[in-house]
Amino acid sequence: MSVGNHVRAFVTPLRKRAVMSLLSHRVRARNPTMDAHPTVIWDYGYRDINALEIGKDVWIGPNVEILVYHRSPSSSVPGRLILGDGSIIALGAEIRAAGGTIRVGKGSGVGQYNVVVAANHQMRPGEARFHTGWDEERCGVDIGENVWTGAGCIILPGTVIGDNSVIAAGSVVRGTIPPGELWGGVPAKRIKSLGPAKSGE
Repeated sequence: MSVGNHVRAFVTPLRKRAVMSLLSHRVRARNPTMDAHPTVIWDYGYRDINALEIGKDVWIGPNVEILVYHRSPSSSVPGRLILGDGSIIALGAEIRAAGGTIRVGKGSGVGQYNVVVAANHQMRPGEARFHTGWDEERCGVDIGENVWTGAGCIILPGTVIGDNSVIAAGSVVRGTIPPGELWGGVPAKRIKSLGPAKSGE
């Protein structure tokens, strides 16, 4: 093994670490009321900082990965992430806002180890699964206000979750969840109504 290979093997991870540190610093500096654990991975294009809209008093737990790319070669739909005031992204969640907008409403919580994906690959016969463009018709995720998605949920592109709803742990969600309902399962189905929201919610 040449000296050049040793140098590259040493320098490349240092460079990546420096870039990740810079991207994290920019988000934290722009959002002083945000409480994000130091292990949060912020993966976004340097020019895409405006594609992140973070409200007041947002809390983001350890080992969360947040990917936001306004432009993508796989889709003409812009990527964007909107986190409402007081929203929570819990331990180990993965948020992938490319090829669509992901919105988490005010006071909502994305549970531990959730995966929230704005766009998915198209499936075309005879084509490699990871080298096709993304579906531009079913894209984006909209999570309303005062919503709780339990641990280990997968929220697929095109999902809309109404205000005051709850998604049971381990569910796979696709489609529209009406306001004020409990859904769960694979795929998620309606379990029961949670009743009207109390005043002030």
